Amino acid sequence: MPSATTDFINKLNVATMWMNQIIPLLQIIFGTFGNLFNIIIFTRRTLRTNPCSIYFLASSINNVLVLYIVLIPRYLAANWNLDASNTNNILCKLRNICQYLPFCLVLWFPVLASIDRFLSSSRQVRYRRWSSLPIAKKVIICTIIFFLLIHLHMVVFYESARSGRTFVCALFSYEYFVFFNFFGPIVACLLPIILMCIFGVLMIVNVRSVQNRVVPQGGVVGNDRTRSNDRQLIIMLLFQVLTIILISIPYVTVSMYYAIVLVMLNYRLSPTGEAIFNFAYDFCTFLYYTNPVIGFYIYTLTGPRFRVEMKRCTQVGLNSALTTTGLTQYLSERNRRILLGDNQNRH
Repeated sequence: MPSATTDFINKLNVATMWMNQIIPLLQIIFGTFGNLFNIIIFTRRTLRTNPCSIYFLASSINNVLVLYIVLIPRYLAANWNLDASNTNNILCKLRNICQYLPFCLVLWFPVLASIDRFLSSSRQVRYRRWSSLPIAKKVIICTIIFFLLIHLHMVVFYESARSGRTFVCALFSYEYFVFFNFFGPIVACLLPIILMCIFGVLMIVNVRSVQNRVVPQGGVVGNDRTRSNDRQLIIMLLFQVLTIILISIPYVTVSMYYAIVLVMLNYRLSPTGEAIFNFAYDFCTFLYYTNPVIGFYIYTLTGPRFRVEMKRCTQVGLNSALTTTGLTQYLSERNRRILLGDNQNRH
């Protein structure tokens, strides 16, 4: 093998190694901060009565699970060889079902939010009735149960067994291995992307048609506030859907290439091709794992109401911290009014 090719392969392998060591840590830090803020904000009184906010809340909770149940164990196993499931068969089965369920739901909660916004923006009353808080809670529970049931087959086929000199937690049935490499990307990524595209377009069509509708004059202030919140949630959701599609398509592409070309057709890559594929696969995977991280930052950039609630939460937290530590006595009267006065009036 020419020295230039060897050098190229070594550089790709080094880049892949550093990518696996640095990117997950950044995703865990920024994702934890953002999703905890999301959970606090979407449980506030002004937002928690909206069914779309409930889907955002469920998505944020699921994202925390992805970061700590999926990403951290993956990081420890890839970089430090710390994986107790390799030597324990029960833990092997439980780990995979517990990891794939939240991983699969990452894109499905935005799908549910898209369907809800499509229903709420419809001109048909019978459709708008389906956008309600009780229905949203039932749909979330039913969705979790449904995806748990369709992933139960993993418990049967994943097992811990000796491979060479070491034990590994893996799939040892070739037929199921081929099936799962199609099942996973299609269910977790391809189908939700298609549905998000469909309902995103339908949502835009509904919003444009509703703008021409005559609105009754009764309860103008309340209606205006509700419609403003709904419009902002739709804008936040549309930007999130667009971002999800852009950063998830590479993962779908490389996953389907792996399933069709490398698994089903059993094509063997050259050393250079293998190094390129490993780099591309890890990069696209980390790009996909950005989905549980970026929600808070998209909402902050696109949602004025979200920013207002974030500011209030920050002031409440700062108020509590200063009061607990007794530092409020050192603040000037003006700063005390800015930091504490608004919160005392609002809460």
